[in-house]
Amino acid sequence: MKEYFSNHKAIVESITSLDESEKELLYSALNIHGHFCGGMPMGYLAGLAGLKALGVTRELSMDKEVIVYVGDHHAGGCFADGVQFATGCTFGKGIMKKEPMGKWAYLLIDKKAKRAVKVTVKPEIMQAAFDAPFIKEYRIKGIPPAQVDQEVAKKAFLGLFGKPLEEIVRVEGPFDYQPENAKSSFNLAFCEKCSDAVAENYLRVEDGKKVCLECFSFARLI
Repeated sequence: MKEYFSNHKAIVESITSLDESEKELLYSALNIHGHFCGGMPMGYLAGLAGLKALGVTRELSMDKEVIVYVGDHHAGGCFADGVQFATGCTFGKGIMKKEPMGKWAYLLIDKKAKRAVKVTVKPEIMQAAFDAPFIKEYRIKGIPPAQVDQEVAKKAFLGLFGKPLEEIVRVEGPFDYQPENAKSSFNLAFCEKCSDAVAENYLRVEDGKKVCLECFSFARLI
């Protein structure tokens, strides 16, 4: 496994179009994503383009949000991983969400400035990716991405680096955008039925008891 990650580092370091901090983030993205492919770096570059267009830096807290338009059960999930790492808007922080449309596109929102940009991978870039051997000769036949010939996979991974961002994506905006104003809960509670720890805003009341959604749903079914 150590050799595997070392290989990741060497490939990322070979990219001359990224600065050192961008390489470090891409290296982390590759380690978590787990395999070479074209989709994750496509999302990563799309993420960098969005930050540049909106005139902001990578999110460290929760002041930005991404709505990503990839869906499920198609070759789009890798794209979302790249967008997460580039923008810093992650599912875990609750500032990335899916609106499944089956598109390689996303909306980047600056919640404080109430501004946003929409970033879409250009059709010709998508067509070239689907015509490349990684998908056409391997993935479409059901071969798992980590089992694709490594030279083919690395070529797919490196394919877009060096291209100007404007050749890869179409950017709409910046334009005014009114974000949702949902407040976070920092109150911890415990389900009075199963005793699990649960965020207070996810409690429900059933027969006079404060219960978690699992217990509440079960109670409704019987």
